[in-house]
Amino acid sequence: MKALYKSVFVLASVLFLASSCIKMPETMEEKHEHPEEVKPAEPKTKTLNFVLPKTSVSGKTKWEAGDKIIVHGEYAAQQVTVTLAAEDISEDGKTATQKVENLYLYERDDVASTLYAAYPADAVDNLKHCFFYTKFNDTNRPLMAACNGKNNNDFNFVDLCAAVTFQVDGDVDSYIFYGNKKEAIGYGQYQVKITPETQNYLQYTADPILSVEGKLSGGKGVVYIPAGAELAGGYTIKFKKGDNVVKMLKEADKATFTQGKASDLGNVTAKAEDYIDPFSADVKDLDTGGSANCYIVTAPGKYKFLAVKGNSRTSFLEDVAEAKVLWETWNDDSEVEANSVVKTAAYAEDYIIIEMPATLHPGNAVIAAYDTAEKIVWSWHIWVPETAIVTKNYGILAPDMMDRNLGALVAAEEGVPSPIHSFGLMYQWGRKDPFPCPKAVKSGDNATVAGKQIEAMEGTGAADECKITLAQSIANPTLLGFSQNGSWITPEGNDLWMDSQKTIYDPCPPGYRVPARDKNMPFHSSDLTTQTGWSESVDNAQFTLGDPVAVFPLAGYRDDYGPITPTHAYDRAVYWTAYASADAKTGYYVNVRSPGSKHALSEAGKSRAGSVRCVVE
Repeated sequence: MKALYKSVFVLASVLFLASSCIKMPETMEEKHEHPEEVKPAEPKTKTLNFVLPKTSVSGKTKWEAGDKIIVHGEYAAQQVTVTLAAEDISEDGKTATQKVENLYLYERDDVASTLYAAYPADAVDNLKHCFFYTKFNDTNRPLMAACNGKNNNDFNFVDLCAAVTFQVDGDVDSYIFYGNKKEAIGYGQYQVKITPETQNYLQYTADPILSVEGKLSGGKGVVYIPAGAELAGGYTIKFKKGDNVVKMLKEADKATFTQGKASDLGNVTAKAEDYIDPFSADVKDLDTGGSANCYIVTAPGKYKFLAVKGNSRTSFLEDVAEAKVLWETWNDDSEVEANSVVKTAAYAEDYIIIEMPATLHPGNAVIAAYDTAEKIVWSWHIWVPETAIVTKNYGILAPDMMDRNLGALVAAEEGVPSPIHSFGLMYQWGRKDPFPCPKAVKSGDNATVAGKQIEAMEGTGAADECKITLAQSIANPTLLGFSQNGSWITPEGNDLWMDSQKTIYDPCPPGYRVPARDKNMPFHSSDLTTQTGWSESVDNAQFTLGDPVAVFPLAGYRDDYGPITPTHAYDRAVYWTAYASADAKTGYYVNVRSPGSKHALSEAGKSRAGSVRCVVE
């Protein structure tokens, strides 16, 4: 999974380059062709003065013996490395003067300077033709550059980066710094133009770096960031002891960095929290079989899954600040104890991390990811069954099918009254988020919930104002939109669930999906009563079909003109397919109304909330 996480950063790098406002120019040779008749000048010897900035974000206030500076003209092959000696440095350390030999000046009428300097030398990696550009191979360094004028040999250095400084107390020795939206905060190639007029002009960047690491000195850290960088979602700093991250600071406010300016965060010890490591051995992956909107948990412990939209491994969520348990139910009328199904939920490094109680309590929970404004950006269903889920082929659909409804804690048994725990959760057509089942067989009340309660738009049910948008449904997983004999969503569409593929809004676990409509198979026939294994029993609140027999509870539904409470939770059933009508108002479902009324594939308004029986994808 670490390899996967690294691949996420590689993907983000590609996306950054594709969307960046910084245009990738041609090579320097293409931009500035060197005329064949222009020959390099003879080398010169000059006495050069290197002057540090009056104040510097690097904290470098004095030149020191051994400091190395690159000086170049037009060609990298002719650049000179100047190594300062103690006798070269002024008493205050601000200026170093040295006679330098073998200087090839860049002498053209349209160029204001003849020589260019860059520090530190080991960060410089110039192209063949330098011209008035310097290329660096790292940016988390105190980069400086300068140029002379045609009439003098003074090099007044300027800082090329901004800096972030901070202090942290405790047993930590290094840091990792990155933007919360995975913006570039450094480059493997950083090319700048230096002239007396512009001082610093960002010309070319490549190989974006999404996180940087550095050592702490006495608890003090400094990060160098290219001028003009902006972290729209803020930043995160992790603090390490050896190879282990032990603390983390996350700031969500936008951060902008200005060339030559230092942002001092002060002492951040109090703000740094204990780090939850999503890669530690005791945190198990729930999404090894793929990402989904629902995950099945069958044992205590800690688990993680990528914070992505449904089954899309690349649709990462932006601005996630935290994760919480939104609601829990035991699928009955019991008074639900908070955090009994899922103990805790957290967010770290593109992962949702959940901890289960030491003793599992069968039930269902919804985990929500929140942005910095405390708005829900996505949510997931955690399913804790009481008995093991069995998948087999019952001869009623081509794929294998689960032995129970989505969210059911047990499977219904043939000839035995179906318990409320076999009914499962309820879904509006096209939605990824579940709604509670009835609290008991034949009850018209919802199962009790700890946390956010189910709610519905106000209105008559026929009015458009009862509908909600897709964005509203994502931000409000407990909100039911509806319209009589119609859809819950505006604008209407048929791509939330699809026959052709599992979508990011499919509510089934990894490896499963909402069944596609297949009128050639018994389960989607025009008359279920003619198919092998058919039976029905209102007394047992179930019907059966297939060989071996599959048992389907008559779990009822929430009506499309008033879905806030369930109805007919003993003598009717709605089992959705992923197929919808051409007018996008209704979806196709297996419609069973006992005794003897309707037992066939039918249509109902997408606002209706019914059962889902997942099949193998």
